[in-house]
Amino acid sequence: MQKIELTNKQYRLLMQVVALGVDLMDNANLDVGEEGEETEDADLMEEVCDLEDYLMSQAKRFAARDIIDQDDEGEFMDYEESFKQHQNVIAHSAYFNKCAELASFQLGMRDFKKEGGEEEIQELTPQQGVDKIMPFTMKYLEEIYDKGFENFYLDEKTSAKIVTLSSE
Repeated sequence: MQKIELTNKQYRLLMQVVALGVDLMDNANLDVGEEGEETEDADLMEEVCDLEDYLMSQAKRFAARDIIDQDDEGEFMDYEESFKQHQNVIAHSAYFNKCAELASFQLGMRDFKKEGGEEEIQELTPQQGVDKIMPFTMKYLEEIYDKGFENFYLDEKTSAKIVTLSSE
């Protein structure tokens, strides 16, 4: 076994990164397939949780019992409520930003294809794609950052039920 030495401050930072990583992997549902069966990634998720438990068990050693709640036997461990709340703020911001990025890109692509056609997009170099599609994407991204997703709705007139942004 190899050793890694950390300061108390580095341990706290590591626990923040670990908690966010576990949350991300948990939200990705890596361990459950489409039919509800376990996937090959189920073992990975279990290993990640085991590592998190091991790192949490070191809280006393790093003077971090204020962020890790542990019973007297050290068997039950969880993050303290204030730590969880801080992590939730970070995670919410990350998920919102990624959702805004993906939604604005997809809507920008849709609008670009409507204007220029599917063929034009196939002929673009990556840099041309960025230059031409970005104006379409940015109007949605700015709207999302300004008003959130309140102007999004499902267009039930189309069979694909494409999410669009109202112009109102």
